[in-house]
Amino acid sequence: MLIGSAFLYSIMPVLIRTLGAGRIPPMSQVFLRYIFAFLAAFVYFFATNSKFELHKKHIPAILLLSIFGYALTNLWFTYGILYTQVGTALFIFYCWGIITPILGLLFLKEKMNIYNVIALLMGGAALVLLFSPAPVSTWKLGAIFAFASALGQSFYLIGRLKLSQYNSKFLLLCNTFIGVITLGLLALIFERSFYFSNQGIMTLSPATWIATILFGIDNFAAWLLMSKGFQFVSTSTGSMVLLAENIFALIFAFFFFAEFPTAMTLIGGSCILLASLLVIFKGKNP
Repeated sequence: MLIGSAFLYSIMPVLIRTLGAGRIPPMSQVFLRYIFAFLAAFVYFFATNSKFELHKKHIPAILLLSIFGYALTNLWFTYGILYTQVGTALFIFYCWGIITPILGLLFLKEKMNIYNVIALLMGGAALVLLFSPAPVSTWKLGAIFAFASALGQSFYLIGRLKLSQYNSKFLLLCNTFIGVITLGLLALIFERSFYFSNQGIMTLSPATWIATILFGIDNFAAWLLMSKGFQFVSTSTGSMVLLAENIFALIFAFFFFAEFPTAMTLIGGSCILLASLLVIFKGKNP
């Protein structure tokens, strides 16, 4: 499930570039794709005869999880890309793969063995090799957004495990619904002209709308597989496996944008692959 999730996430940079070329501003990009992610989650939830059962005491936790761990994480990531070097933003964001196991150790009392530790070190080295981040003095505002996005991703994964009594279908329905409301309000406030001008949403091409719909479905499926996958493994194992997204992303970048990987990126990708295999077969899991 996590390998499938990593694959679906790796398609997203291609779709982000497509929507950007279609002249959709950042907040509206996330808002529109969340609409279709919610519709997909809604159909899936009721098609599987699931029951909507929510305990009042968990409402604050689900709201926090949906707003900060789901709705805003992708928005912060987008602004991280816009306001600092891409390599730096990606390096900081994917550090969630290192942050999450540490938080799991602190808040979930998960156990780690020597293989988990080795995999974490390999994952950290791989991120440096893959993205070659610029010196800290150049990070500026974009680094703050990228780091907030990394924390948001880790916050979601830890919160998801804390709310393990709810199945993934239910949580995803809540996440996408609250995500639509949150990003919709932000988009209408800060990108108002996109919705109320002659050069805005009404001028989007059919190809852009198709890409938006596919993006929403991809977002739904990737998040669903990730949420389901973390029901069966520890945070350290799951985080390392999800870093395989970078390997798939290199492949897509090669085929769609003719971006040839360097020796460093190939070594970094190999480190991630080895780290993933190590935690799958030797790491500490439930």
